[in-house]
Amino acid sequence: MHTAHGVIMGHPGGRFTCTFIIDDIMYTFSGSFASIVPNFTSNNTKLTYNSVDQLTHTRQFDGRVGPNNVKLTLFDGPEIDGVLDMPLDLGFTISGSGVWHAD
Repeated sequence: MHTAHGVIMGHPGGRFTCTFIIDDIMYTFSGSFASIVPNFTSNNTKLTYNSVDQLTHTRQFDGRVGPNNVKLTLFDGPEIDGVLDMPLDLGFTISGSGVWHAD
């Protein structure tokens, strides 16, 4: 298993963006939640994966946001988890999809 550290941000309208640097390449996973959740940020986020080949294409996920943590489990194996910078009042079960980009 490989790990990378980065950031995840939840935006208005149920959108999110995750960013990680792996071997000097910026990998971004962005998409939307199936339901609306409050805005959030985690500057202490970890991506766990087996191969960068998993960090491609559109991927489905499920997980949880709040009250203190965020965790996305992608259906092809990688996990994104972190501690929220500011806790939320409640926890939310989430699902959705996102697209990986490497720059």
